[in-house]
Amino acid sequence: TVVNVASFKNVDADEILQIEGVQYIPMVGKVTVAMLERNLMRLFYNFHHPDRQHEDRYKAELEAQRPAPWYGSPVQIYTALAATAILGMMLAQSAKK
Repeated sequence: TVVNVASFKNVDADEILQIEGVQYIPMVGKVTVAMLERNLMRLFYNFHHPDRQHEDRYKAELEAQRPAPWYGSPVQIYTALAATAILGMMLAQSAKK
């Protein structure tokens, strides 16, 4: 897709349309151009701005320093479930006596 965002004719539409699979949009409005510029600036800020990259590194460092939760391992979950089941069975037997 070729989008001409210029306010004057700077592309030969006939030549572009001869290429297979190409769509040509000859003109767009001022609002479309403004939105394209806005999106470009947001993409730059979100993925390439030096301050943003510093923030991402800082967040990664904080995440690495955070201790793992008690349920972070399948072995820990299995052990907790098994201990709970055993305690439940012991309580049920003691209640019958």
